[in-house]
Amino acid sequence: MTTASLSRRRFNRLSLMTLLGAWGAPSLSRAASVLPTAGASNRREVIKQELPGEPPRELILVEVTYPPGAGSPAHLHANGVMAFVVSGTIVSKVGDEPEQTFKTGEAWWEPPGAVHRASRNDSSTELAALLAIYIAPKGFEEASLMKPT
Repeated sequence: MTTASLSRRRFNRLSLMTLLGAWGAPSLSRAASVLPTAGASNRREVIKQELPGEPPRELILVEVTYPPGAGSPAHLHANGVMAFVVSGTIVSKVGDEPEQTFKTGEAWWEPPGAVHRASRNDSSTELAALLAIYIAPKGFEEASLMKPT
């Protein structure tokens, strides 16, 4: 019997790539055409879907685009979030961990309540975009997805 060696990061990347296949390449061109104002990120809900099972939950995908050099203020996610870089390079710092740089196709997890101290486009010339993937209790308040600290 052969066992496949698959790291958690590789598994997460493969899972997210499958999920993004449903999102579709046309969204990438839309990301380039929906440029936020200079210095600010832009958030756009891509899909919200009720999940089967108990307790009742919803899956929410939010596209976040950063113009060159832009970032988000410090914040937290009450329900946690998985982030997947769709294009460009994003610098992220969660909690007391060191800053990390993520490139197109890479992902990270932010546990519930962790402070996201840095989230910014690493480029001063290119657009960057990520997909924030939330699983939240059904009927949650939209403001709980991203709360300022």
